[in-house]
Amino acid sequence: MLPEPEDVFAPIGHDLRTCGLRPRLVFTAPPGEEPQQWRDLVVAGVRLGSLEFEPDLAGDPERGAAVASLAFHTQAAVLENLQQIDGSSAWPACRGKHRHPMSLASDGEGAWPYWCSPSDPSYRWPVGQHPGV
Repeated sequence: MLPEPEDVFAPIGHDLRTCGLRPRLVFTAPPGEEPQQWRDLVVAGVRLGSLEFEPDLAGDPERGAAVASLAFHTQAAVLENLQQIDGSSAWPACRGKHRHPMSLASDGEGAWPYWCSPSDPSYRWPVGQHPGV
């Protein structure tokens, strides 16, 4: 049995919340698509668009590839819509005075993804364990 989209999204939701953003998923689907694979992403009350939960990736027991794909699309949606989100800044927040967002990376296909500083790749946090700002 495949995990629910909300289960795959949980670590990403944690990282959004620790950075001061309020995420939620709304059940939806574009016309002609399988409804169980789609959710609208809402952050701080702003609907940012649809996210597809890829069943081929979600079937992996480790879920690394599914979380990486979803984290990539979530970060893109947040960064594209920063001006609409009250009090937001680059997400996920990097450390100290770094104003850039952290980059998404992994140590190989299917490995659990992590956020890292683009200026200092040794500073990194697994997706779902971001310490916040």
